[in-house]
Amino acid sequence: MVLSNNLNGMKYIVSWLFTLDHKRIGLIYSVIGIWFGFVGLGLSMLIRIQMLDAYCNIMSTDVYNNVITTHGIIMIFFFLMPVMIGGFGNFLLPLLLSLPDLCLPRLNALSAWLLLPSGVSLIVSILIGNTGLGWTFYPPLSSVVFSGGNGTDFLMFSLHLAGISSILSSINFISTIQSAVFYSDNNERISVIVWSYMFTSILLLLSLPVLAAGITMLLFDRNFGSAFFDPMGGGDPVLFQHMFWFFGHPEVYVLILPGFGIVSHICLSLSNNQEPFGYLGLVFAMFSIVCLGCVVWAHHMFTVGMDVKSTVFFSSVTMIIGVPTGIKVFSWLYMLASSNVSRNDPITWWVLAFIILFTIGGVTGIVLSSSVMDSLLHDTWFVVAHFHYVFSLGSYTSVVISTIWWWPVLTGVSMNESLLKVHCVISMVGFNLCFFPMHYFGLCGLPRRVCVYDSSFSFLSSICTVGSLMSSVSAFLFIYIVWESLSSNHTVVGLWGNNTSNVNLLHVPVGYHATYSSGLIVWSNTR
Repeated sequence: MVLSNNLNGMKYIVSWLFTLDHKRIGLIYSVIGIWFGFVGLGLSMLIRIQMLDAYCNIMSTDVYNNVITTHGIIMIFFFLMPVMIGGFGNFLLPLLLSLPDLCLPRLNALSAWLLLPSGVSLIVSILIGNTGLGWTFYPPLSSVVFSGGNGTDFLMFSLHLAGISSILSSINFISTIQSAVFYSDNNERISVIVWSYMFTSILLLLSLPVLAAGITMLLFDRNFGSAFFDPMGGGDPVLFQHMFWFFGHPEVYVLILPGFGIVSHICLSLSNNQEPFGYLGLVFAMFSIVCLGCVVWAHHMFTVGMDVKSTVFFSSVTMIIGVPTGIKVFSWLYMLASSNVSRNDPITWWVLAFIILFTIGGVTGIVLSSSVMDSLLHDTWFVVAHFHYVFSLGSYTSVVISTIWWWPVLTGVSMNESLLKVHCVISMVGFNLCFFPMHYFGLCGLPRRVCVYDSSFSFLSSICTVGSLMSSVSAFLFIYIVWESLSSNHTVVGLWGNNTSNVNLLHVPVGYHATYSSGLIVWSNTR
């Protein structure tokens, strides 16, 4: 009896390890992403504790630089991307397109499991010490002269693997969506989420190979004596900045576009409109964000000494991105305001929180897009505040929104509404206490990545630390809400929504609906 139980247990584990079902792979992505998210959260708490006192540090400056480098890379490549793109993308796309699975399930499994060796390389780089390059690893700081040791090489190899994983899943998403969308027939009846993942995948395919090329050149400079970025050998360190930011700016939109699609879909369902207010407006706003987002990368580099014409071009095009983003924000507000949306629903609170936080981040982005302002604010805390409002508040909030909205489809049980409201309030207060004062630090000229500051800023810095503690508490509270939901088993009887959403026709939780992946496939028996 014990032996048969053990065999069944082994079969169950093997069925997860070799699964090709998109829902299981999505769950694997999400678990890896959430684990890394809490690692990144711990590192951010270390940063805030380090900043508690103006002069007395708990870590050496080298270790501090190591921590901020790893925090940035984990949060972007190992938390937001696996959860938003790998997790929810895998789970939702087949359901929203009425498909049994993604087009390339084996490629899907490969891209999920590539995250593990990538994550291991990253952890090894922390333990060895990656010499605190910042997540941008500009040369000459990342050259072998200033960053000896293998930690930096492990870090770059980790990014290579994560990039391959993202490219494979992008190919998969594009082929799946193109197989189900008929442009003459159903292109206006599919969910905005599908378009958002389509555009996200295109952006990844355009930008990731450039990052891979830049990192490869850097590895060659470090290990094989080439001089791509070394001026003494005829190279140009600014070339790496161009290559990195050609990837780095589209990456911002990669992280936020799925959030845009999800919020659009939820506003549509909440307002119960037959189609979104300006469906084509929402889709083409995303399309224009993709097009413009690929040609504004040098606004991260106004201080490298560009000529005036280039500066004017990059500055003005960056400002123009505010137009499609504004179209989306006003569409959401119109959908929410034009119908009798329940004000007590936690999802309404979270969608409003998303709109407010993202708008603050967007407005500070317009401030930074001015090349004159940017020369003053470049590399100050103002920049940190700006991208945290967009990333950690915009993208992270869309992760929370997606989890709350699709939790019944994923598990068949509902979450506790009162706890969700408490969680929303704690999160909003914590986020704003933590990041809003950073705008003031930046305007006063405090440089980022420096953990010593004038003691007159101590009070505001301690407020930031209290806010970050509240944000951490809110993250653990959300995990508690998930656990409470599963343990109390509040079963969902049915899902309500508008009649165009085919997810409403499904029994929850969604079972296997791919015939070939419900049993374990043994390769030798597939003759």
